[in-house]
Amino acid sequence: MENAKKARGRPKKEEGREEFWRFVRAGMIAYAYNEARKRKQKHSAAVREAVAYIRQHRPEMPVSETVVKRTLATLGSRSDPITLRFQRFTVGKKKLVRLQSVLKLAHDLQREMGLPVPLSIQNLPRSLMAYKFGFAKRPRYPRHNRKNQKL
Repeated sequence: MENAKKARGRPKKEEGREEFWRFVRAGMIAYAYNEARKRKQKHSAAVREAVAYIRQHRPEMPVSETVVKRTLATLGSRSDPITLRFQRFTVGKKKLVRLQSVLKLAHDLQREMGLPVPLSIQNLPRSLMAYKFGFAKRPRYPRHNRKNQKL
């Protein structure tokens, strides 16, 4: 009989896979950081603003300045011309009604199949904040203290 020992330490994740909540957090971080940079904030101030944004909108999500910096580094390096961009928008009434009907159908189908039903469709808000994402050209944030180049 062979003794199988349990591996010590934290369990390993599958390579290249990310938990959904971490992806959502990364999108919110990227959005908040880019909005702060558009308003001419320095990098350090934009990082702090991204942390504050996450804590305000999703207090249950763990976030720190280090997490923000790691996330920004993961989304793409400075040398990449294309990056993953996120935009915030509010779902309107028509789309919200359609979403509620789709959730109700999914809820009923899960119940018929005998699957656990985790979705609650009773208390959806009147409007939802959502994020779109896609690839776009990397924004260029010029230095605020750049010296004028001599010609």
